[in-house]
This record gives sequence, structure tokens and C-alpha cells, in this order.
Amino acid sequence: MISTKLAILSNIEVAPGIFALRLVRPAGIELKAGQFINIAVPGKTLRRPISLHDYDENTLTVVYRVVGDGTKDLSRMSEGHLDVLLPLGNGFDYSAFSNEVLIVGGGMGTAPLYAAAKEALKRGLSVKMIYGFRSPREEVFREKLRHLPVQAMTCYDTEGENVVDVMIKRRWENIPFLACGPLPMSKALAAASQADGQFSLEARMGCGFGACMGCSFRTTEGMKRICKEGPVFRKEEILWQNLK
Repeated sequence: MISTKLAILSNIEVAPGIFALRLVRPAGIELKAGQFINIAVPGKTLRRPISLHDYDENTLTVVYRVVGDGTKDLSRMSEGHLDVLLPLGNGFDYSAFSNEVLIVGGGMGTAPLYAAAKEALKRGLSVKMIYGFRSPREEVFREKLRHLPVQAMTCYDTEGENVVDVMIKRRWENIPFLACGPLPMSKALAAASQADGQFSLEARMGCGFGACMGCSFRTTEGMKRICKEGPVFRKEEILWQNLK
């Protein structure tokens, strides 16, 4: 983990209240799908943890929703530099997959799964994806997914269908998976899937690197911090009743 100043390349609204922030990637820093960065917003005390959405040799991109004063201020920044801690978290473990992977996301939890899909393809895996949104108005990655050789399905709460419904309808419940999304979605997916899986958990964080213990929860292997030992956890180690 390092703290560094990263130049803003662009900060564009990609859906109502949802922004894609593209930054210069620092040289010599390894990044993994499923990790996150922690951004210091000028004038605010706490940093904002945001998952990596995409990255290449020279840039990195995060996608975030405006939910308060901090992200509102961040959305107004179109130039300059941001103080960033990176990389944070453990990322997805692709050694758990042999030939195919199912990638499941809900709402803003879909943001880190674009990088996850790219990494899976790079490793030669066959990729199936299910993205769930409240409405078509909030879907932000349709065009980007068209450029990936994946089998992608999208569903919307407003049309009465969710990601678990789609998984069962497509008979994909025996495919090992990666997932990120709201807690109710993750709980339902864990109960319905017959396969091994990994969940990137969403949580409020204080420091973002394990010092404050604010995002700790009890697992089958003892207490763990979502920011430090996570945010990615194996399905079998999560005790869902200990997450709120």
C-alpha cells in the first residue's frame, strides 16, 4: 500500500448520479480485480473507499454513486490531483476456477466485476455474467460489456426479476461464481447456488487498511476485517447473520 497523488484524467457522469473517475496509474504498482482504492476528498476527514472498475498499463478507473457531501464534491472535480491509498484489499482468487466462471452483480456492486470479467477472460475462462439493477435507467455497463466475449444477462427490479431468478432460469446454479452486490442479493445467491463462490463484500470503512477495526465481522475462521482480509471472502467462510 502506498499513498500517492494521482492526476485526474476524466470524471464523467455515466448514469444519473453515477460517475466514472479515471486516474493516472502509478508506475510499478500491481493491481488485482476485486481490490479498491481509498480517496481523500479535499476538505473531508474520512477517505472514500471505491472499488477498481477497470485498469490498464497507464490508467485506472473507479465508478461511484453520489450519496453524500464527499462524493458530491468528488463528482465536481474534473482536473487536478487526488491523494489516494492503493492498492487495498485482497482481490479475487482465480486459482479456484478451472474452465468457467459465473459473475453476478447487483447495483453498484457491478462496478468491480468488469475488471473481474476481463481478468477471467485473460486467464482463458469461459465467462457468464448476470447484472441486476433497479431499473434500465441505472444500467451503466451495457456498451462496455458488448466488447467482451462473454454471455451476459441483465435484469431489473422494476420488471420483477432478480439475479437469482435469472441464474435458476438459465440453470447456472452449479457454476462456480464471483459476486458483488447488496447484502440481500448476496445472501439469496449464497443460498440458491450449489457451487463454490467468492463474494466481494460492501461495508462502511473508517481507515480502509485494517487499523481501526471498524469493518470487522465474525467468520467461520474467526474475526476478519472486510478492508484488510477482504473485501473478497469465500462463500463457506461467511456467517451471513453477522453482516448488517
